[in-house]
Amino acid sequence: MSKKPHINIPRRIGTHFLAIFGPSRTSESRAHAVRNAIVSGHRFVTNAKRIVTIGGGTGTFVVLSALKSLSGVSLSAVVSVADDGGSTGRLRDSYGFLPLGDARQALVALAKDGTMLRDIFTYRFSKGDIAGHNLGNLLLTALTDKLGSDGAAIRAVSEILRVRGYVVPVSDFPATLVAELEGGERIVGQHAINARPAGGPAIVGLSVSEKISLADQAELAVDSADFIILGPGDLYTSTLANFAVPGLKEAVRKSNACLIYFVNIFSTASETSGYSASKHVAEIEAYAGRKPDHIIMHTGHIPADILEYYEKKNAFPVIDDLGDDPRVVRGTFADVVPLHKIEGDVIERSLIRHDPKKIAEVIQSFL
Repeated sequence: MSKKPHINIPRRIGTHFLAIFGPSRTSESRAHAVRNAIVSGHRFVTNAKRIVTIGGGTGTFVVLSALKSLSGVSLSAVVSVADDGGSTGRLRDSYGFLPLGDARQALVALAKDGTMLRDIFTYRFSKGDIAGHNLGNLLLTALTDKLGSDGAAIRAVSEILRVRGYVVPVSDFPATLVAELEGGERIVGQHAINARPAGGPAIVGLSVSEKISLADQAELAVDSADFIILGPGDLYTSTLANFAVPGLKEAVRKSNACLIYFVNIFSTASETSGYSASKHVAEIEAYAGRKPDHIIMHTGHIPADILEYYEKKNAFPVIDDLGDDPRVVRGTFADVVPLHKIEGDVIERSLIRHDPKKIAEVIQSFL
């Protein structure tokens, strides 16, 4: 079903060389880049497929949970640095470090299953001054403060959790996401974009307030990829927020990787109200600078109680108007799953989400 990606060996070597010998490198980052180059060379010889996800939130968590079950693959997760809500936002305001909520979710997804450390890393406090904070966020913040860099903290947690793969922030610096709306209004901050009421003008552009650029390790991951996966997840604040960082669009556009996009099952009132599948795909193409090679579209039955639950949130199933586009792979890729009890919520909720086993099956078909 998939064409074999062309591997640009000279460019791959050049990217590793830059990561090791480029300006402003610390001894620790150089050592890490050398290890990456050695591992990359070994995986090239053994023909391991390099899969890179770009996104954040629950959607990326589910995809990474699926991918780690596959054999013969090397995994990297490029995650957003624009999160400014909840526990992550409070720690970001206090310490000025990268917002690591998306990194934490990716680390947990790639961690070895069935361990106490993995389970406790997701623990959220409900009392006292630390109410609302996630233990994983606190640990990452403490390690960043102790070790001197966000990258070192992520690598330390990767060893603690026995993570399979790499988690890479899209930039080395925190970003403030800015959405430009139809009519010229601007909304500043990822949380503010998520919280805007339904029925407002459409989002027509994304940018970041800060003068930042694509992190070297993120560029290396994209440049070395055989497959790049976008979605599912909130279109603008999870998936495309990464492309607001200058440099990522150019890296994905020139990449020889096969690009795969998972269309969201539901629209969201704050971001994609009224968006059909073709509108989602068009936005992906505009921000990524290229067309997806494969488009995964859920077409299974959605129970009436789930439809009612989302309707109360002004969210509706994404209409499949992709026609006979040969890139589209349709199927039942999602299941109803229980939503873990949230402090203060008296009702046991259910949601529909992509199923990791079904994601693994469809990705395996492309390898």
